[in-house]
Amino acid sequence: MRKTIVIGLLAAFCSPQSFAAACGPVYGADGIAVDGDGKVWVSHYEDVRLGRLDPGSGEFLEFLPSTKGNPFAALRNTWSKTAGFDYSFDFGLQGIAIDETRGLVWSTRFNDNKVLRFSKAERQFVELTVPGRISARFDIPIDAQGNIWFAADGVVIKVSPEGKIETLPFPLEKFGSGAVAVDPAGHPWVSATPENGRAELYAWIGDRFKRQDLPDVGRYIGSLHVDRRGDLWFTAPEKNAIGRLRQGRTELFAIPTANASPSTMASDDRGYLWFTEWYGRKLGRIAPDGMIAEYPLPPEEEIPLAVKPARDGRVWFSAAFSYGLFRLDPDTGKIEEFPLPVPANWSKNASQGLSVCTVRSKKAERAADAAAVKAEQSAATEQMVQNAVLRHPKGYPRNRDAVLFEQKCQTACHTWYRVDKAASRRSDWGPTVDRMIEFNGAAIGKKERERIVRYMNKNYALLK
Repeated sequence: MRKTIVIGLLAAFCSPQSFAAACGPVYGADGIAVDGDGKVWVSHYEDVRLGRLDPGSGEFLEFLPSTKGNPFAALRNTWSKTAGFDYSFDFGLQGIAIDETRGLVWSTRFNDNKVLRFSKAERQFVELTVPGRISARFDIPIDAQGNIWFAADGVVIKVSPEGKIETLPFPLEKFGSGAVAVDPAGHPWVSATPENGRAELYAWIGDRFKRQDLPDVGRYIGSLHVDRRGDLWFTAPEKNAIGRLRQGRTELFAIPTANASPSTMASDDRGYLWFTEWYGRKLGRIAPDGMIAEYPLPPEEEIPLAVKPARDGRVWFSAAFSYGLFRLDPDTGKIEEFPLPVPANWSKNASQGLSVCTVRSKKAERAADAAAVKAEQSAATEQMVQNAVLRHPKGYPRNRDAVLFEQKCQTACHTWYRVDKAASRRSDWGPTVDRMIEFNGAAIGKKERERIVRYMNKNYALLK
């Protein structure tokens, strides 16, 4: 089953419209961006929200652009083998970009031809319609003038901060796996896979796209990224390598972990490029000299999705099947988890405007218990959590060990639904609980630790 899920996700990377239909809801931030104040912005392709986390205070704001949420997505029961998902529901947002100069946050509608522009000052959304279904996930390229770029049904589209839409003619009428990056001069690069072909690379030169020489990198390029030096980087999942084009010369750097399947990328202020390894369950970091370091995900996490370094050197990332955000300190290897609340908008009318709740990293909430976290959530979120997501185990609250787990592990955000789903790939919860204690500062004593691990291994682990 695990293999099937991962293959479906990989196929979805090539064809975004197949993502939900192939795999069902996949929790985790689809896009991550960090603003100048250190606030972390996220988009969720199925949650119909932009979110903003203040890592210092724990305040999490969610901004709702839609009036039609899907109350069944968390239950995974709207999919059928013949019809796929019911797309009459809004399956949310994909990708994110921040324009610091103008105070704008950009995202796109999942499986649609809509672009969303959000004003941080006015807290208002404007929706723009572009010609073609958008092929964008995780990152949306933005140039120095604040224009955003993406590929959509055989064309390359530029949208200005004011909402002006331009299309650039592309040599291929039909292509798959269209990734876009923009160099410091504002010139786009595009990767494309012709029908039944191999990955190709195009650069905008003069007044048209010209195909560039490229070694065999497989059937598709996962993503493109231009760093501050102007070097073009790309992921080559089928070659298990990171590629770099510098001054007309292409190099491929092999990833140490076999079959890691590199996907999304982002560069930091220290000159490193960060990338996610879907199969490898790691974050990767490549230096300008080509040296690669790898950082394993927490043991209960399976697939890294979006990645974004912050100015302080730490790296934010998201993972499939998890509402939370994670922050890696590369100097120590420690990972903190920030468990974001489950969506408040599954059945909520966006005319209510803004939903606010507060969450904290495990390290910051040693003295807090589940009741305190729940008290800070909105009534709508609390009702949704109780009815749709927590799914308390049989016998709760009479089962004292289940109550202890909920109190210490904060399942108001770290839901029973997620625990139940993780059971299909866990054989021992000990390392997970130990990580929560050591790295995230969970206030769990030795005897409590034994009770929790024994309870989880008995009820939420692979059959032995």
